[in-house]
Amino acid sequence: MGDSEMNDGSSSLTVRFEILGPVRAYRGAEVVDLGPIKQRALLAVLLLNAGRAVPMGQIIAALWNGDPPENGIDVVQRFVGGLRRALDPERTSLIALADGGYVLRAGENAIDVERFRASMARAQGEHQTGRLDAAAEEVRTSLGLWQGEPLAGLTGPVFESARFRLNAERATASQFLVRPMRMHPPEPESPERAPVAPARATPPPADPTRAAPARLDPTRAAPARLDSTRAAPARLDPTRLEPVGEKPEYPEAVDPWEGHDLFPPDPAR
Repeated sequence: MGDSEMNDGSSSLTVRFEILGPVRAYRGAEVVDLGPIKQRALLAVLLLNAGRAVPMGQIIAALWNGDPPENGIDVVQRFVGGLRRALDPERTSLIALADGGYVLRAGENAIDVERFRASMARAQGEHQTGRLDAAAEEVRTSLGLWQGEPLAGLTGPVFESARFRLNAERATASQFLVRPMRMHPPEPESPERAPVAPARATPPPADPTRAAPARLDPTRAAPARLDSTRAAPARLDPTRLEPVGEKPEYPEAVDPWEGHDLFPPDPAR
């Protein structure tokens, strides 16, 4: 069966739900009275988990934010009864008891957020095949389902977290209309057009005829500094052979051949 249908004795009516704005429900064109705020919050929890059983403890935590009344279970059961009467007066299959909690079995595309996501999936498919105009039209259709702030009027961590996720999905859809080509990462630049780094200049080869600069030996003492109090070395007088002011001292003459036999004896003699 398609959308949830109920028979009021005269016609088959479709039940539709909205959470992309205030939480609302419709039977055909008629707006359903969902009762007090906590009862609408219970419906929102079930819609956010449509098709999955929500444990009683999770429902109570969402409705009272960790501070439930002593009869919290009884209150939840009364809220479920009120929603059944308002949404499904002739049948009880829409909200059923399962696994210690409750599950809402809405029909296909009965919830606006599901229609939004289905439209965005179609938009992505159109974009992947190159039909950008069709993709943009699908996105506009999906954004048209929004009626304001999602889950408007509901407070607490559960609804704040769900509201954040839904707004993020809406922002992604809106960005597609501004930059339709950003749904896929940009293609890498081809190697032909890649910028080439300038070649670094090669230093000229060393000249083998030039002496390498002397290196300092850290184990040798540094050259002594000139002492300004000591006398300067004697200056040479170009007209004299000995330094001015000093008497030349020459070493004693030595015979370089002394002690050497220039003509060794002939062993044959």
